[in-house]
Amino acid sequence: MLNRPDGVLAILIGVSRSGKSVYLKSIIEKLGRVVAFDPKGEYVSELGFTACYTKEQLLTALVKAGSGPARIAFVAIDKPDFQFFCAAAKKWNEQARAGIVCEELANVTNTGKASGYWGVLVSQGLAAGPIIIGTVQRGQEVDKSVLNNATYVHITRHSTQKDQKYIADQLGIAPGDVPAEPLHFLQWTSYRGVVARGKIDFLKSRKRASWPKGGPRFKTYDGEELAPDPVGHFSNISYTQ
Repeated sequence: MLNRPDGVLAILIGVSRSGKSVYLKSIIEKLGRVVAFDPKGEYVSELGFTACYTKEQLLTALVKAGSGPARIAFVAIDKPDFQFFCAAAKKWNEQARAGIVCEELANVTNTGKASGYWGVLVSQGLAAGPIIIGTVQRGQEVDKSVLNNATYVHITRHSTQKDQKYIADQLGIAPGDVPAEPLHFLQWTSYRGVVARGKIDFLKSRKRASWPKGGPRFKTYDGEELAPDPVGHFSNISYTQ
C-alpha cells in the first residue's frame, strides 16, 4: 500500500478568459511532476512543458521521467487518445505522486457516469494519491459522477443566467453566488458548501518570467489574501469541517 496523502479530484468550471487558467497555473507552478492532456498545446507554448504528439512519444517521456520531476504535455484531441492518456497517467502516478491535468473534458467525456480509463482514474486511481484537475466551460459538461465525487469545485465566470442556474442547482447554492464577472471565483465542497469567494488582481511587484504582467493575488471580498497550495486548497480555509 502506498503511503501517500489522499488523492484530490478538482473540477474547474468557467468560460474562457474568466480566471480559470490563472488559478490552474498557480497550482501547476508548485508541482514538480505534472502530465497534462493539452488539446490546444498551451502547456507547451506557455508553460514550457515537454510536447508529446503521439502515444509512443508520451510513453517514452513518462518512462524517461520515471519517479522524478517532469512536466509533460500530450497534445491530442480525440477520445481514444484521452483514454490512453488516463491509463498512462494513472501508471505514472503509481511511481510517485503527480499532478494530472485534463483540459477541455467536454470534448472527450460524456455527461453520464465516468467511463473507460477516465472512470478508472477518478475512482480506483485516487487511492494512489494523484492531484487530478479537470476543466470545463459549463457545468452541464461535467460527468455527474465526477462532480459528485470532486474534492472541491472551483467556479469562475458563467456568462448566462441559464448556466449560472444549472451549476447553482447542482451545488445547492444561490444562482447569484455564481460569478458573473471575469477574475471572480467561488470554491465549493460537498462537506461545507461554499468555502471561499473572492477575486483576482495582479501585482506588478510580483512580475517574473511566468507572470510578465504581474503575479496573481487571490483575495476574499473582505480583503483577506488567499494562496493556493499544490492541491489547489486556499490558505486559512477548512475544506472538510
